[in-house]
Amino acid sequence: MIDSPFSKLRNLQPPEPVEQQLSWLRGIVICIAWVLLWRVSFVLEYAPFTSIWYPPAGLSFAAIVLYGWRGMVPVIVASYITAFWIDAMYGLDSDLLAWFFNSTSSTLAHVFSYAVGALFLRQFIRMHVIRTLPAIILGFLALGFITSLLASFFGIQVLISAGTLSIFNLYNDWLLRWVGDMVGVLVLTPLFLALLVWKTPMYSAWLRRLRISTQPAPIYRYAMKVTVNLTLLLCFIVLSWWFENPDVAFGVFFLVIPQMWIAYTENALRAVLSLTIFCVAIALGVALFSLDESAIIYQFAVSVIAITVYYGLAVPLMLSQSQNLQYQTQNDHLTGVANRSYFLDSAEEEFERSYRNEFPVCLLVFDICHFRAINNNYGHMVGDEVLVQVSKCLQTELRQSDIIGRVSSNSFMLLMPALPLDSAKRFAEQMLLKLSYINIERLKEPLNVKYSVIEIKPNESVDNAVQRVSESLHQKKAKENIYSRTLR
Repeated sequence: MIDSPFSKLRNLQPPEPVEQQLSWLRGIVICIAWVLLWRVSFVLEYAPFTSIWYPPAGLSFAAIVLYGWRGMVPVIVASYITAFWIDAMYGLDSDLLAWFFNSTSSTLAHVFSYAVGALFLRQFIRMHVIRTLPAIILGFLALGFITSLLASFFGIQVLISAGTLSIFNLYNDWLLRWVGDMVGVLVLTPLFLALLVWKTPMYSAWLRRLRISTQPAPIYRYAMKVTVNLTLLLCFIVLSWWFENPDVAFGVFFLVIPQMWIAYTENALRAVLSLTIFCVAIALGVALFSLDESAIIYQFAVSVIAITVYYGLAVPLMLSQSQNLQYQTQNDHLTGVANRSYFLDSAEEEFERSYRNEFPVCLLVFDICHFRAINNNYGHMVGDEVLVQVSKCLQTELRQSDIIGRVSSNSFMLLMPALPLDSAKRFAEQMLLKLSYINIERLKEPLNVKYSVIEIKPNESVDNAVQRVSESLHQKKAKENIYSRTLR
């Protein structure tokens, strides 16, 4: 029995996107980190169930943004663990049914609230509703504000229903808890995202898409700036404690100046790290000097400074070059994919990362045969339509970490990190099947497409890899390296 092209297409599966995979080990690490962060925030409480910030909120938001609903699993497990810990710590001796009801209510209040905002942001980015760094920052800040508000509201309701908090202190407890959750989300989510995708193809893909510079200044300069910032913060904390006047704490808002100094002179990751250090120092200072009356001021100060720093990271990008200019210099004007120059530059960076992190990289080239004859016989309009339709078809199954470029008049090249050779070959076969159903109205002859795929060798240069895959493409008789098919 001969299988139809449709049955082959059903059996061929596209490569699983790297950014959607959540291993058991990574899930366990997230769960343990969540519990440890909860314990840290618990130690630094200045009011019942209220800290300067709530770090687990940032980790929950980051995990769900990155892994979708799978990211909820370690957060749910960690929430049940902390619920059992609280019951044992306070000696509540709740019966099993009451404990299960309270812990489930608390878990749902936390996970549901942050899942709403995180999943919305995840879909906005994946569906390209928001593309630019300023738009992503604005969406993150708005959704972080809303989700922390929901989490604090539902969390307070759970505590009141369990009899842990009094309803007469609802307003004060809710406000303090909301600002603490918001600080945890706004300050720590970017850092946790960077840590979760570090040394993966998704890390380089995000840096490339968001155009975030990764060139660091000397470490001693960065350390000096952070030291200056912390010294000024210590001065304000000591003055607030010495004069016993909460109004002195408003001076911490001026520390946005050294934070912006760091944001403008360092890369994005260091700016986020300095913001985290700043927030940790505030939490420790409030706890050590017992500045409970000034805590809400410090919380709002951290929130405002974080928002300002994030926009400060986007301003240089908007001033240095417009998106239109960037598009023209890096993309092919007809198909919209990367041009040859930008593709090779990106490939060189990806090669270096693959060598350092030891994951495979495959290079594919798709060549439209007799393309000059198509232009001569049917006109350049038909030839352009062929290029556009082929490029669109190739892009439909690409992961965010993949790179596609038009490297010649009739050839497209794909760079696929973290993909072994066998998977790359299956992907190419699948694309040939999809290309066979492209309908170009004015083209009256079969479209011939051939492809070649290679796996990059250790320490191989980009030029050598491109030459090798091009030679493989034109060696039709070398069956182990070249595959061709007449479509239709």
